[in-house]
Amino acid sequence: MTTESIILAAGYSSRFNFKDNSYKKYLLPFERSTILNYVIVGMIYSGIDKINLIVDAHAKTTKITKSCYRFLKRIGINSDELKLNFIRNDYIERENGYSLFLGINEVESDKFVLSMSDHIFSINIYDDLIKNFKNEDIVLATDPMKIDGYYDLEDCTKVFGENYEIKEIGKKISEYNRLDMGAFIMKTNTIKNVAQKVADKLQKFGVSDILLSAVNNNLIVKYLDFPETIWLDVDNHIEYGKLKKIFNKTNEYQPFNLDLSFKKSTF
Repeated sequence: MTTESIILAAGYSSRFNFKDNSYKKYLLPFERSTILNYVIVGMIYSGIDKINLIVDAHAKTTKITKSCYRFLKRIGINSDELKLNFIRNDYIERENGYSLFLGINEVESDKFVLSMSDHIFSINIYDDLIKNFKNEDIVLATDPMKIDGYYDLEDCTKVFGENYEIKEIGKKISEYNRLDMGAFIMKTNTIKNVAQKVADKLQKFGVSDILLSAVNNNLIVKYLDFPETIWLDVDNHIEYGKLKKIFNKTNEYQPFNLDLSFKKSTF
């Protein structure tokens, strides 16, 4: 069965202060489309044909779908081969772990790729996660900080890992040797059970809480390093400015290393 994916897109986008609650940071213009559409195309190029998007009550799903399909048509991808499944999170105050919990219950494949809606990478990180998957319970894409990055270190989720195994994760851990890049591959049924237990116990919880619970239950939770990859979490205007500067037609980096042919000059 083809690997599915979950994109976490439910949130306030509060750092951007949009006047319209339906406008989210993943809808910001990027290159020839939007941030979200590039995430989706990166997934399609990795062989994913069902994408589960977790959105909040304000999201205009019809508009998002039309924008996506219009972009796919322009780059020669048949939208009939893609299923976009929108899952509404009415309790976004429970944080992104709850969004993941909702999404897992819609996944039909035995494993799935998880990504944030606002993370852009210089390689197709989803393809690499799928190709390197060896039946672990969770594999997290990590930055070992070997090169100068464009990320906001203070805002990053930190990871301490040894011998490819994750020992600790969190934004405030004192000892760390890697950064969480916001892309994962997970075993569906196993993590569904873990997420259910965390959801029963905690009102607010993040993806990191689910991962930590898996670690504490002696599941196979590993990291996969991407030492040469440029990546950005577009969480505010400063990061958005960096995104537009780093990934552009005159730069060496392209989002997800995609070589796209466009049928029109505008979108």
